[in-house]
Amino acid sequence: MNPIITIFRKEISDAMRDRRTLMMVLFSALIFVPLLLVVFSEIMSQIEAQEDKRTVLAVNIKQAPRLENFILRQGYQIENAPDDYEEKLRKKDLSQPVLLVPEHFDEELAQAKKVRLEIVYDTSNKQAEFALRPLKRLLDSYTQESAMLGLTMRGVSGEIFQLIEIKEKYIGRAEERRVTVTSMLPFALIMAIVVGGMFSAIDTTAGERERGSLEPLMMNPVTGWQLALGKWGAVASISMLVALLTVLSFFPSQWLIRNDALKAEFQFGVSDALGFLLILLPLAASISALQVALSLTCKSFKEAQVRNQILSMLISMAPMMLMFNTGREPAWFVWAPSIAQSLMMNHVLKGEALELNAVAIALLVCASMTVASLSFVAHKMRRVVMQ
Repeated sequence: MNPIITIFRKEISDAMRDRRTLMMVLFSALIFVPLLLVVFSEIMSQIEAQEDKRTVLAVNIKQAPRLENFILRQGYQIENAPDDYEEKLRKKDLSQPVLLVPEHFDEELAQAKKVRLEIVYDTSNKQAEFALRPLKRLLDSYTQESAMLGLTMRGVSGEIFQLIEIKEKYIGRAEERRVTVTSMLPFALIMAIVVGGMFSAIDTTAGERERGSLEPLMMNPVTGWQLALGKWGAVASISMLVALLTVLSFFPSQWLIRNDALKAEFQFGVSDALGFLLILLPLAASISALQVALSLTCKSFKEAQVRNQILSMLISMAPMMLMFNTGREPAWFVWAPSIAQSLMMNHVLKGEALELNAVAIALLVCASMTVASLSFVAHKMRRVVMQ
């Protein structure tokens, strides 16, 4: 064990020398989740503010007195849109979509002619797009009321369209939490882990080879496994530290959430943190081993950086398959690294207990990845020493 500990301390010392990079990685781990939750909170607050805003911008609203009366009865205020409303929507000077009422709207509606209301908005103007849903909901209610009144005036009871009552029944457990925007957090955590250990893995292999210090190190009377374990231990320690700091940053993040709905949804306690660490620490260790093995095959720092960036992208983007999966998760998801961890973290965020079977499979896969990667590193270093 002494050679392994010596190599481990040497690699940690080398990592500590580049304090600027190390502090940047650790600082990013601390602020990434709080920053993400603040952004989520702000977006949700903007959406709710637009839905609570009781104002409708309209053109030619006087052509539809019944529609105007309906909107006012719902507690909304009506404002006339400016003549250059399209240009102002593009420039984001208007924060709401504009309702266009055609001429002779009420007359044509009274003659049972089909009429069209238009809503003008710009997808680049997010605030106006957020206000689109409440305006459409308001117009749908007016359409339904107009249809009922039309049938009543013709002697047909509107109740014939209400013979069937539809009621939704939610079968979720009372203790289950909802997860909406917070389902993006597992992606952020895995990305932080991948990036956290990447530069250390590159520096301890391709970086040393470029500086000419790797070959003399491997000529010492140590085995390939001792070299592999020492270097991997240093990289894994940094990666696992990043995972720990990122998870701990969830606690102060809750104080920064201003949106009440998101605050009620995102309840992160000590048991949740322990569940996250049980999921993430083995993944961090296995990814570190994979990064060391990949970097050792490269002859320059730049080559290792490019290859590891591709690996990081694949690992970080793999959980996106959960977003596109609309049905039950396939059985192989629990065997896929990063996908299985994202799936389990989503269960924790929902307040569900972790399945021991899923945790055991994830640990087995991570252990297999680690052993396979370290075997490759040990064999390659032993071959260099023999040469």
